[in-house]
Amino acid sequence: MKTKKIKILCGVGISVIVLAIAGWLFFRLHLSWDSFANNLPAYTWDAESGTATVEVMGFLEMVFHADEPVVYINSVRVPMRDGIRIRGGRPYLNMRDAGVFDFMNVLDEANPTQVGLIINGLYGQGTPEQNTMIHDLMGGELARDRFEVYFQWYNTIHELGHLITVYHGTAESRHMVEEEMLVNAFTVAFWMEHGEAWRLDALEEAVDYALSNITPPVDNMSHLDFMRQVVDEGRMQEVFTFEIYGWFQFSMVQDLLRRRDTLDLTALLAEMVGGHVTPQPPRTLMYETLGTDMAPVIVADVMDVLRGWGVSFPGVYMAFSTDPNEHALMYPFTRTLLEAGIADGRVVPVVQR
Repeated sequence: MKTKKIKILCGVGISVIVLAIAGWLFFRLHLSWDSFANNLPAYTWDAESGTATVEVMGFLEMVFHADEPVVYINSVRVPMRDGIRIRGGRPYLNMRDAGVFDFMNVLDEANPTQVGLIINGLYGQGTPEQNTMIHDLMGGELARDRFEVYFQWYNTIHELGHLITVYHGTAESRHMVEEEMLVNAFTVAFWMEHGEAWRLDALEEAVDYALSNITPPVDNMSHLDFMRQVVDEGRMQEVFTFEIYGWFQFSMVQDLLRRRDTLDLTALLAEMVGGHVTPQPPRTLMYETLGTDMAPVIVADVMDVLRGWGVSFPGVYMAFSTDPNEHALMYPFTRTLLEAGIADGRVVPVVQR
């Protein structure tokens, strides 16, 4: 009797193992293939050449080939495991190859120079829906001015702050919310010492106005507690909208501006670099106008000031995206991938002053 039970249990166990392996293989061979039209960025399909072209953030072009497992990212060849399958005239990519989208880690052995890339979204060059949303949220006739003072004067230096912490190896020791708090505090403190007071007032007005048009995603939590919970639960993709993530960032900046006189730039920079810095005398950086052309100049000026404090940097570039939601830092980034964007003006080197 026991022998019979053992045989039954063994048979059930083997069946479960076989079904699990079959399910895994089915997923790998079938379900893991996903259409470009479903979860990946918009693409252009050329049936004659068997290629699918994806533009990412307005300055990277990725060309996938159906006849070989390879993708070209701005002409840099990156091997894939599976390439593209064609079903019903639509290209599908195996999700095992989704790593090719992590192009920050793509290295060109011939030119492995790693640089920092600050991505800056442009006003009024997105989709009609994006443009309308930004226009309404930031204030109609004054929307461009508010957008520029926040994103091309303040936020470019916020992203430069992230580059400082990542480049100096201190970012990984902090929770994402604490990292954002530190970088925002640094940016407000920097402009307190080296910026024009009226522009800080304009920044505060822009933030206040934007927040007056945003409905918080929760009623019973602060922006900091909300984001800590989102990060700890692995739900970051849910909050990457202009309104929700904007509410988080704008609220932090609003709080810091209201207590700007308490911020200590020396202590903040020392925490960011993980060591000693040399305070420099206040030096006001003045700009008659803001906008796309001025953003790299502002970043270069700030880097020049911070070098005097003892802060070091890798090479820095700025990329301009037609998506007004796209504001980020990428480091390390392979310079070779930027050459096409540099040639047509979509990527600009931040020139040392």
